[in-house]
Amino acid sequence: MLEVVTSRNAHQYQDALHDMFDMRHRIFVERMGWEALRKPDRLEKDQFDNDDAIYLLLTDDDGRVIGSHRMLQTVKPHLFSDVFPQYCAVKGVQRGEKILELTRTCVDEEKLDKAAMERARKRIMVGLFEFFVRAGYGYVTMLSPVDLVFRYLLIGIDVKPLGIPVEIDGIKQVALMAPINAEALAKLREAYGVAEPQVVYLGAPEGDPLRLAPTEMPQPGLEAAE
Repeated sequence: MLEVVTSRNAHQYQDALHDMFDMRHRIFVERMGWEALRKPDRLEKDQFDNDDAIYLLLTDDDGRVIGSHRMLQTVKPHLFSDVFPQYCAVKGVQRGEKILELTRTCVDEEKLDKAAMERARKRIMVGLFEFFVRAGYGYVTMLSPVDLVFRYLLIGIDVKPLGIPVEIDGIKQVALMAPINAEALAKLREAYGVAEPQVVYLGAPEGDPLRLAPTEMPQPGLEAAE
């Protein structure tokens, strides 16, 4: 499953968050060489890992964290606005209440075999789209490898580049924005073979501003039964 973690329920996920930051260090610092983020505690955290961050933690059947996303509100400081605005030089930095920036996506490449890693990548992306639809967000911005842009276009997701491709970590990447709605979720589920619901949000206080719609939602073009 993918578990939603916010500042309101993070006290229940301290061990899981530690494992996530450790995984991010192993992937981004040790494997990919992000030396600027190397720290003595071997936990990869930056200024955006704050109370506004929303995490999706992918866990296996034993509850072990095997993947994660970080999402940031674009109406507040985020990577494209404060660190990498040059990557959005064509269309500009996109901001809005219904737009989230996706960063720090990874799966545990050291602890998963090839088949498990591919399955985790599919689940974490389907879960991301499910979260957006059920939480009421409409668009995602992110930095993506160019080959993934073509893959999403073939699936039928209307990806829009925000800048020109640049080479980062030896990979051609581009800033993009994509709409996420029930139709896009259905297309991704079919393409990736992940039909079952993925996302849960546990332990949120009463009146929490983030609410997830039920997993059984009307299909695109169909009206809900009375």
